[in-house]
Amino acid sequence: MRSGRLLIFVYNCDRGNLSAIKDYSQKLSLDKAPECNLLALISSPVGIKKGWKRYIQELGIPARFLHKDEYEEEFGALLTPLPAVFLHIQKTRILLISGDELGRIKTVEDLIALVNQKIGG
Repeated sequence: MRSGRLLIFVYNCDRGNLSAIKDYSQKLSLDKAPECNLLALISSPVGIKKGWKRYIQELGIPARFLHKDEYEEEFGALLTPLPAVFLHIQKTRILLISGDELGRIKTVEDLIALVNQKIGG
């Protein structure tokens, strides 16, 4: 494990099952983009996609997944458009993957490749 590092994936929605259901149903709709592309990419009707879950477990850097309100409660207000991925090193927060970058991702495999590229893995 890479010491002192933490990846935090922040969804562009607040916690609660209704937000998750809304985002997933928007993913299935052809005429409306999901509010949170990150959540739509990594989830399926039955939970987190197996390939993504396995990738995160084997990554070697601890990872957390937080809704917008959870992140702000723990780390303070965000000025960065969400969704986003941050790398926390000690007490320093670095924007690793922006909302714009996540918006261009179409598959879990593309997301895995981008995370690997950004962390140098």
